[in-house]
This record gives sequence, structure tokens and C-alpha cells, in this order.
Amino acid sequence: MALLAPYGAVNSLGAKLVQLTMPGVPDVYQGTEFWDRSLTDPDNRRPFDFGARRTALAALDAGDRPASYTDDAAKLLVTSRALRLRRDRPELFTGYRPVAATGAAAGHLIGFDRDSAAGPGAVTLATRLPRGLEQQGGWRDTAVELSVDMTDQLTGTTFDAGTVRIADILRDYPVALLVPTS
Repeated sequence: MALLAPYGAVNSLGAKLVQLTMPGVPDVYQGTEFWDRSLTDPDNRRPFDFGARRTALAALDAGDRPASYTDDAAKLLVTSRALRLRRDRPELFTGYRPVAATGAAAGHLIGFDRDSAAGPGAVTLATRLPRGLEQQGGWRDTAVELSVDMTDQLTGTTFDAGTVRIADILRDYPVALLVPTS
């Protein structure tokens, strides 16, 4: 299990971010804002520690960042930032356009832009097949093209328009939620 846990966390964060930002209405099970390692579907009636989630969310809102993508707070960060962005900036979620990567590990990236006629929208980037990516030497020259300056909602890092290396965007976490910098 120790060997697979980090790869499972990468896959889970990617699946969560895609699920929260793709077209449609996001569905979130109460209590699964942290990692849920049950072998069955979550049950909204299952007891959970709401206080721990409230405390962790307050720390994130105060500027704390999870040290690792495997921390419970990493999933809470992805969930809270994606849902708040959808609520506060619905204009960033009106369309859908795939984001293509170039380079040796392009097949290990899932990316889409929820753009609209007004311009770029929220861009979701997620790592796929992380063990294979690691075995093949990581992201290397893999990059995406950003049409405007964008800021990652998970890290606060801003990236200039143009060709940006995926290794730079996904330096801290295996996922990114980019929005146009105002």
C-alpha cells in the first residue's frame, strides 16, 4: 500500500478537480473533503469530524498550504478552491475546450479550458498515469500554451502567457486550477 498511496493521491486529486470543474453540476459527498479510503461509495449519513474540516479550511483561508499533495488538507484545498471559483466567477465556466500539451509526457496530462466568447476561462490541468510518468523521467519538455497570464488558485503562482512548462505549473501539486490574471 505504501508504494501505491502517492500515485492514488495524484489520481484522486486529478479526478476531484476534473469532476468539480467539468461541465455540469459538481457532486460532493459530505465528509469527503478529506481523503476517504473506504472500499464502498461514501454515504452522506456516515459520521465525520466537521470540526477538523472547519479548522483545516480556516488554516487554508489564512494562507497555509498543505506541505504535500498526500495531506488531507490538499484534497480540501482543491475542493474548496474549485467550488468557490465556480460560485464566485461563473463566467469562467461557460464553455469547454481541450488544452493540448506538447512534449515527451503530453499523454500524462488532462487539460481543458472552460472558456467563453469573452475569452479564456478556468483551466484545469491534472496528472494522469503518475507511476508511468515517474518511470519515464517526469515531465521533461512537456508544456502547454497559455493565451493570457494566469494564476493558479491552489498555489497563488502566476504564469506569463506563452509556452509554459508543466513541471513549473505542477511543481507543488499534481493538479492546477488556472484563471486569467486580472
